[in-house]
Amino acid sequence: MSAVSEPRASTADLPQSETYYCSFCLRPSDEVEKLVAGHGRIFICDECVATCNDYILTGTSDRPPRAPLEEAPTERLLSLLKPIEETVEGKSNQLQSVVETLRSRRVSWAHIGQALGISRQAAWERFS
Repeated sequence: MSAVSEPRASTADLPQSETYYCSFCLRPSDEVEKLVAGHGRIFICDECVATCNDYILTGTSDRPPRAPLEEAPTERLLSLLKPIEETVEGKSNQLQSVVETLRSRRVSWAHIGQALGISRQAAWERFS
């Protein structure tokens, strides 16, 4: 499995030929002012950060909710499949890295399995 890269402050150092999507609202980078990159191809846009800040400060947010996915055009949904898959793959790589770090610390497969809610054997088969 590939190693997880360090978090980035923005998408500026990523290939500009790609379109990146907020992992929360699924808006593409060309529809938001800023997009912050994190581990595992997880991104968050400035608008979602603002919504989070509102909620943290007041317990609510006055920002209008996004339209449900059921209302999105088919082409838009199709365009989201690859970015969502890349996010899932990135998180899987991050999970693999954490397990490898735990194993390098001699943490048992039993403890790793317990933390994941799976058996020792299942953990070993999945991550070794």
